[in-house]
Amino acid sequence: MRALAVPVAVFLAAAGCVGTVVSLNSVPSPDVRVTVGEEEPGPSPGREPEEGDPGTAEPPGSGTAGPEEPETAEPETGGGTGSVPPGSYDGVSVAVGEFAVTVETAYTDATITDGMGMHDTAPEGWEYFILRLDVTNAGSAPAAFDPVGSLGLATDGSEYTNDPGAEYTVAHDYFWDDLAPGETVTTHILFLVPAGTELSSVLINGEVRLSPN
Repeated sequence: MRALAVPVAVFLAAAGCVGTVVSLNSVPSPDVRVTVGEEEPGPSPGREPEEGDPGTAEPPGSGTAGPEEPETAEPETGGGTGSVPPGSYDGVSVAVGEFAVTVETAYTDATITDGMGMHDTAPEGWEYFILRLDVTNAGSAPAAFDPVGSLGLATDGSEYTNDPGAEYTVAHDYFWDDLAPGETVTTHILFLVPAGTELSSVLINGEVRLSPN
């Protein structure tokens, strides 16, 4: 019996090992997954984020540059006064103190006359710039109109003072008596200027500007 029991015990032990192996093989293995790659590091604690650090990109429009200044166009400048023929003064009116002054006509001539024998001739290369005026006393008391100190301002920047001698030649009939209130006379302002000179404006009495049309 003892001899039979030993082989049976060995058989049972072997069968138990086989059963254990089968049981282990039947246990499901855990599902293990490996993620490849590294996590992007963020800014280290304890320091300010720097440009180029991950996660520190500024949102669009958050820059510090201010708005661009609009361009300012330079103003255009004119090129000179242009031509001012004597006739540009025809019909121009201005108030000179209590007098209303209107240019009846303006012209140039090398010779002037009163039509009754008095005359003057300009030197060679010169001529008279003549303003024939209608002058009215718009005040309430008698007064005389005297253009003394009048200036002709030329387009080239030159200045010419009125010529009282030439004015007396053409306007001796009014040189310069008082005008009653409301009275009108015809008189002249003359400038002796180089031939071809154009006047950009006239200052009557050196103060009141008479500008061409």
